[in-house]
Amino acid sequence: MTSALRALGTVFRRELATVLRTPGYAVLGLGVLLIVAAVAVVGGGGSTGILPAVVDLLLPVEVLVPLVAVVLGYRALLTDVGSGELAVIRTYPVGVVAYTLGVLLARLVALIVLVGVPLAMVGGYIWATASPETGIYATHTGVDSPLLFVRFLTFALALGASYLAVAAAVSSLAAGRRSALALGSVVLLGGVLGGDLGVLRSLSDGGSTTALAGTVASTPNGAFRGLVFEYVVGVAFEAGNGFVDPGRAVLTLLGWSVVGVAVAVGSLAYGRRVDAVLERLRGRFRF
Repeated sequence: MTSALRALGTVFRRELATVLRTPGYAVLGLGVLLIVAAVAVVGGGGSTGILPAVVDLLLPVEVLVPLVAVVLGYRALLTDVGSGELAVIRTYPVGVVAYTLGVLLARLVALIVLVGVPLAMVGGYIWATASPETGIYATHTGVDSPLLFVRFLTFALALGASYLAVAAAVSSLAAGRRSALALGSVVLLGGVLGGDLGVLRSLSDGGSTTALAGTVASTPNGAFRGLVFEYVVGVAFEAGNGFVDPGRAVLTLLGWSVVGVAVAVGSLAYGRRVDAVLERLRGRFRF
């Protein structure tokens, strides 16, 4: 157990150093800060309070966070596999699980810095400078509490973690950089648009409210949006709005993360064996 943790820590530090040496990530973080700040200013919610700012930021965050997570993850494991460095690393007492978790934890730290820090800066500025213009704050104590933005930030990072895990799984399965980029794009588009398309189909089929809530909670974006409506926006009405089952939404975000890690570990551990079996099948059946 101690050796596994030591190996995980070594991989984590190595991967974190790799991230720090990549200037493109710093540019990406600056871009996130500028976009989030611009939305808060142009939307007008930033000058009013925490809750209006969250409403303004909800849609941009649903796109920005998955985008940053996919950028961080779509080549996270592919680089070492393609260069042969993973084979060298495996000659040391570093297991596949320790290696995968070390890489993902380092990328998760990068995600927190690139997304969490800009959002926290904007949220702190709004809390310090905003002046509510409506009477809702007088009748609902705590509505403009910074705790609401902390919840929003927590849900956003959970959303990013699920996309990061899936993107890492894609990087372990991809045959090269182009295929990783293509698969990462599919993950991004499918995750961002899949839930909304499912909701539209459910509505067109006359689905019930329960079925609709289940459709919403089945994708990371839908789960994130539902949690924000229940525990951030819904505070203004002193109750959740029943948009989504909170427990199912949390399980969705956790489940996508766990499945992504499991696929990445399985691919690195047994990928060559699977490829060998497939090659034998192709040779036998000539397809």
